[in-house]
Amino acid sequence: MNNNDKVYLARFLFPEATTPGKEISGLLQMAVTAERICRLKYCEGEHKQDLCLQVHKERTIISSIDDEDSFGYELTEPGKVKRACYYLFNCVDQMETEPGCTEVPAIQMSKSRFDELKAKAATTNLYFLAESLTAETGDLVYSAQLARVLKYRTADGELRLCSRGTDSWTSQHASYIGDASGGWLLRMSSESAEDWIIAVPASKAEVCYALYEWMLNAPQAANPE
Repeated sequence: MNNNDKVYLARFLFPEATTPGKEISGLLQMAVTAERICRLKYCEGEHKQDLCLQVHKERTIISSIDDEDSFGYELTEPGKVKRACYYLFNCVDQMETEPGCTEVPAIQMSKSRFDELKAKAATTNLYFLAESLTAETGDLVYSAQLARVLKYRTADGELRLCSRGTDSWTSQHASYIGDASGGWLLRMSSESAEDWIIAVPASKAEVCYALYEWMLNAPQAANPE
């Protein structure tokens, strides 16, 4: 892996790190032999994760990116990788098979506008929030459902996924929000200049299973559809 690849991975996976610390530098060095890399952030109550998952030919390495709380461990069995995906998302309902291919509704809007509404959701009237989302998406029913989860969300997650190609790395960016009624997977461009986001209803278990499938079978996207 050349220096340009390292710079690309550093900027995409760790956008907040203007100067990579010891842990991030070490992770980028290990990425030389990785096939896939995922930055996973998740917060639900006291359950908080901010980790890097690296998939190598015969092992998966899960590492902290915090210089103050450094740790790492290796997994070599698919079953343990699967359990780790569910644990990291604080999910007890494991799916044993791939979700059925039922039609899943999707709504699209401006990412910058969505981020603006999300930042104000806790203090915004639910009706106004639903109306604002409907104005952006054109969908009345699912915008109302998304508004409820956005306002009363108890879980926030983010996935930054990188897969090694023949000549370069490809990336995907997604996030997850959930409350007691369910959750939504939010997919967006990995290019900051592209202002769009696509939201689909997804349970936490479906997101965990999609991540597990991606870790075993890239280049599939982390998508519950």
